[in-house]
Amino acid sequence: MRRVLMDGYVTERCEKRMVNDEEVEIVTYQGEHCDEYLVREVKSGRCSLFYKGIVKLSWKEVNGVRTGGFTVYEKGKALRSEDWNQLAGKEHRCIENCKNGLELVIEGDGVVYRGGFDDVESMKREGRGMEYDEKSGRVLRCGVWKNDELFQIEKECEDEEVMIEYTIDEGMENVSLLNRHPVYEGGFVFDEEKREVLRHGYGCEIDVNTGIAVREGTWERGELKESVELFDGWYVKVEGNEVFDWGLNMKVEIHNWNEWKNVSERVTELVIPSNCCNEAEWSVLDVSELKWLKSIEIGDECFENVKEVKLIGISQLESVVIGKNCFTKKKNNHGNDPNRHFYLKNCEKLRELKIGRYSFSDYVVCEIENVPSLAAVEMGNVTEESRNFYYASLELKNLPCLISLLFGRDAFECCSRAVFESE
Repeated sequence: MRRVLMDGYVTERCEKRMVNDEEVEIVTYQGEHCDEYLVREVKSGRCSLFYKGIVKLSWKEVNGVRTGGFTVYEKGKALRSEDWNQLAGKEHRCIENCKNGLELVIEGDGVVYRGGFDDVESMKREGRGMEYDEKSGRVLRCGVWKNDELFQIEKECEDEEVMIEYTIDEGMENVSLLNRHPVYEGGFVFDEEKREVLRHGYGCEIDVNTGIAVREGTWERGELKESVELFDGWYVKVEGNEVFDWGLNMKVEIHNWNEWKNVSERVTELVIPSNCCNEAEWSVLDVSELKWLKSIEIGDECFENVKEVKLIGISQLESVVIGKNCFTKKKNNHGNDPNRHFYLKNCEKLRELKIGRYSFSDYVVCEIENVPSLAAVEMGNVTEESRNFYYASLELKNLPCLISLLFGRDAFECCSRAVFESE
């Protein structure tokens, strides 16, 4: 730091010369700094401090005042670049010259950050990086930063022996506790060369949807060496015994939009009583984030203002039952609204879909795709007027277990396009 601030440097003499057609000012020093000299380019203001002819420090001056950043050298090799203005602050930021590229280093509050950044001027955290304990050097977490803020946590080291690894959904933050979905808890090792935290030693793989272990094993520097499959956390399969499922079922009733906004992601049974959830602001029903959801039960005359229904990628979903006159503005009638769509896709355990009379009567799209366990689809009543999806196109794709397909009277009455495909 004394060299950076040139504290204790006493000038011996100052002279001007022409070097490579550039006028420079050369300053030599006395005493303990007699082997050092400063070269200042008069026109550009660039300054370089040499020790026995080897560069140790460089910066720029404007009208004799240091400005911007400076670079520190060791054995002539650039070590890091810093900003003059940050020297006096509690937080210290610099750009280090590393073999794998430039890295931003931040020290402060007992934590050290090393990783990506936006540019050398603002020095904001951006992209992948790691945080370390300043005293012990232990890795605390690995993640992704956006605009100098932690955006996604990839791995967290609980202590020197145990880490938790999370799944990462592109574009979605998981700093919020309820957005974190672990995939591993167990031993780890820090690979200095790769600058990565790797699975190492004993650990368990976690089901991202339930938070329960599906495998225990032993890893060696990221490679699985041996493992044992687990069944809902148990070494043996235990079926039909609720004793082993305690605490895993969460039944929730939703009556309005405000309740829906605060619903837990761990809900397993979703119930909507009749004549509920008809607020004008509720235009989309997307339950894709409810990864633990097993069943959906909706009463009569609900969701009249919802224009789009998305049941996509819910791996635990087994049953969907919807009453009559739901998801329609045309009660006991039909309509043709080009903005109203229904999507049911990628739900591997779903076995049944039941929809009551007149529900979705003004929707124009009905797509059911990649639901391999779906055995029965029932829409309306064959003996009564139903009008489900009256003007809608219909797509049924990759439903290998489908046995029963029942449409009520006037369901898909004016369907202009129907697709039935199987891989």
